[in-house]
Amino acid sequence: MANVAPTLSTARTLSHRERREPSPSAITYTLPDAARLSGLSPATLRRRAKEGSLRLVRVGRRTLADGASLRRLLGVDGA
Repeated sequence: MANVAPTLSTARTLSHRERREPSPSAITYTLPDAARLSGLSPATLRRRAKEGSLRLVRVGRRTLADGASLRRLLGVDGA
């Protein structure tokens, strides 16, 4: 059989162990990625958003953490 390029029907999804790490300079992060990068739990990130120190954005059914806001919360330069 000839080599066939993966298509949507033949490509498999990556497991949680195979996922790439998010870029530290991303515009937004999913809450699990933001939690992994920051060392804070998703619940703590939601509390910080409620307090006003972290900006969360809804995109469809997903909640994303604003990258600049997360870096500012963590005290990382360049935010």
